[in-house]
This record gives sequence, C-alpha cells and structure tokens, in this order.
Amino acid sequence: MKREIIAAALLLSLLGLSIFNVHYMGKKTAILADEIDKAQTLFMDGDTVGAATCIENSLQGWLGWESYSHIMLRHSEIDSLTDAYYALLDEVQSGNEVPEAAFGALTEKLRDIVGKEGMSVGALL
Repeated sequence: MKREIIAAALLLSLLGLSIFNVHYMGKKTAILADEIDKAQTLFMDGDTVGAATCIENSLQGWLGWESYSHIMLRHSEIDSLTDAYYALLDEVQSGNEVPEAAFGALTEKLRDIVGKEGMSVGALL
C-alpha cells in the first residue's frame, strides 16, 4: 500500500508541475507576442525604428528565457522561433515592405508553443 501512495503522490506532483509549466509558458509567450503585436502596429503606422525596437525587446526576452526553454521545449521549435525572430527583424530593419503575415506568423509560433505543451487526451494515448 505504501508503494501505491508514493506512486500516486509522484503522479500528482508531475501533473501539478505540468499544469504550472503550461501556465508559465502561456504567460511568458503572451508577453512576447504582445511586443510583436505592438511592433506590427508601429510598423503599420510608419515607425520602423519603434517596430524594430519592440521586436528586439521581444527577441531579448525570448533569448533570456533560454535556460528554461532549452530544457522544456523541443530544440527544433526553439531554432524555428529564433530564426523567425531574426527574419522579421531583418525585414523590418531593411526598410522593405513587410507583410502583416510576417508578424502574424511569429505571433502564431509563440502561441503554438503553449498548445503543443498542453495536455490532451491524444497526448496521453
């Protein structure tokens, strides 16, 4: 009986930590995505310098999260998201016309991280 109680306690601890992890990632990615949304608004208003600054701030937040993300996320997702940041920043700083979809793609990648890490019945089966 003692083993079953320990096993149940461990499972409940893992479940709690997993829920905390998804909640933490959701808050962090929302902050980063808000900066990208702000950059999009500034860019559409003609402020390329302000837009680039917002993208850089979001990128620095993403890179500052490296010690956590490299443990909790797949490396292919980390590389893809980092590449998307630099590609968007390069487009904005080059002065070329940047489609709204470029901002949306980065924002969607950020929000997709939480969706992939969330719990679902399919993930359990």
